Amino acid sequence: MSCRSGKRETVEDLTTHQNLAQFTLQSVAGVRDGDRLHARAIISDSSSILTIEMQFAIGSPTTLQSGTWRWERTGQLTGGMVQARSVTFLGGQDGPPSIGGTFDLVDTNGAARYRVNLPVSQLKRP
Repeated sequence: MSCRSGKRETVEDLTTHQNLAQFTLQSVAGVRDGDRLHARAIISDSSSILTIEMQFAIGSPTTLQSGTWRWERTGQLTGGMVQARSVTFLGGQDGPPSIGGTFDLVDTNGAARYRVNLPVSQLKRP
């Protein structure tokens, strides 16, 4: 795990431990519909884009129901499913909801390849 002054990187490589510090959260957008929340996070460096789509069930606690990821990087497209390690959901009754947490990006073989640390972010409408 790469840590600089105690701060976790946005994306951690769990298999080859490559330094991915240049990847930063570009946007988090989504819409709440009753007890469901759809969110999309975009993480990028200057040359590639990691897109994470997640569906949450809002409750106590809020849980990730499903998620997929795709990463266009170095001329290759990879992707798979998203698993939640932790989820933080705030409000949304009188204003835009906020979502964050730690998520594992699992490849098509079921192995966790990357860990994504999303700070609690207010969702912008897509």
